Amino acid sequence: MKPPQQLLSEMKAYAEKLYQEIKSGKSPKFEIPKRTLSNVYFDPEKGIIKMGEAESVRYFLNVAHSRKFMQTALVFSKIYEIIKNNEPTISKRQLYYALKHTIEGTKEVTFEDQKESDPIIEDMEVLFGALREDFHIGAQSKGVLAGPMVVYDKVMGVEQDCAKMGTGGWAIPSIVEPERLEIKEVTADYVLVVEKEAEWRVFNETRFWEKHNCLVITGKGQADRGTRRLIHRLAYEFNLPIYVLTDADPAGYYIYSVIKRGSINLPYVSESIATPKAKFLGLTVSDVDYFDIPRVVFNKLTDWDRKRLKEIRNYEWFKNKEWQRELDLMEKREIKLELEALASKSFKFIAEEYVPHKLENKMFLP
Repeated sequence: MKPPQQLLSEMKAYAEKLYQEIKSGKSPKFEIPKRTLSNVYFDPEKGIIKMGEAESVRYFLNVAHSRKFMQTALVFSKIYEIIKNNEPTISKRQLYYALKHTIEGTKEVTFEDQKESDPIIEDMEVLFGALREDFHIGAQSKGVLAGPMVVYDKVMGVEQDCAKMGTGGWAIPSIVEPERLEIKEVTADYVLVVEKEAEWRVFNETRFWEKHNCLVITGKGQADRGTRRLIHRLAYEFNLPIYVLTDADPAGYYIYSVIKRGSINLPYVSESIATPKAKFLGLTVSDVDYFDIPRVVFNKLTDWDRKRLKEIRNYEWFKNKEWQRELDLMEKREIKLELEALASKSFKFIAEEYVPHKLENKMFLP
């Protein structure tokens, strides 16, 4: 995270720039790095998706820009106020309502919809090289964890042992930065990230994390930012191997991609939340024959799956021979599988046989 005083100083300097432009008779403008697909690239050296250097300019004295300029200024000002007053963590929706009002002397409102304010929060992130969490704006929190880790919540002054949180596990906060969450102790040998909550419950209730000395995490689908940031911290602060377990389908493979390489939509935070050392331990079409998975549990690829499969195949980070072979096999057989399909063997098969066997034999993809 960026220290509050440093961020306030940078924002104050930017506001001074706008003031000087007005004072000198020029049109004040926001110059913001573009968050478009054309301004995103893959950095093979770091192994993450990054943002390019192209910028867009938002002028006040431009009819096409003036409303967006006004909205940007409002979000800018409110974020500065939130940081300065050390407000509690808020949601993007709370910020939207805090800024929505009728402009004096008109019938116009500042924001018609939250879809207008949300992208500007991201603009502020890229403009100041900060995270939304630096602005005290939390993302949706849905991740849970179980295993040998002790954390200290500095905001609430509470210590929690993640091996003693019961069937529900420890709820991962939306903000897990060291300034707010201290990871006091970790004795695990690795981290297993499970796509589905239902399968995570199997790993938790069978005490897989105790038998195999690991941490078991689920993001309940596409992992939220707090969960991905915690995975990143565990990988780099504690040098823990990261294994990701997802469905054998394009959506599951993309969930893995986001954890490992970062999000195409949020390339400016890849340095903080992507984990290039992660390895894929999830279902593959190759597993069908190896583990003798019955054909009755296969699902057919949809048109959407075929489209996503084509897109994934062309991502630079999926072009290695191992992944291309798997994608070819999925396309050839026209099938996909969910993790739940392993229940056709037995309800505990995934935790007692499938994952232990793949780990022991290093059956993972890069």
